Amino acid sequence: MAERRKNFRVEWNSSASIYDREGNWEFPCVVKDLSNGGAKVTDVPVAEVPDQFMLRIIRGARGTRKCHVLWRTADALGVEFTDQLAAADRKTKRVAHA
Repeated sequence: MAERRKNFRVEWNSSASIYDREGNWEFPCVVKDLSNGGAKVTDVPVAEVPDQFMLRIIRGARGTRKCHVLWRTADALGVEFTDQLAAADRKTKRVAHA
């Protein structure tokens, strides 16, 4: 099977929150896979999440991203990021390898 993703994804497994821009509701969730273009989100009531929402990723100070749902399963969402990262979120961090 050929890879269809536009961006390389990494396993992430980080706590996050899904919410609307007005703060009317919030769902805790877990981001399992992450790339520059999107993410796989789990541990959320899939049927209750709208097609457009904000995602706040806690680990790694990834910031808040505007998302659009591309696919749904019984226990996960595949989302694409529909915004551009703010300048503060685009900073590249160097990682020392042992």
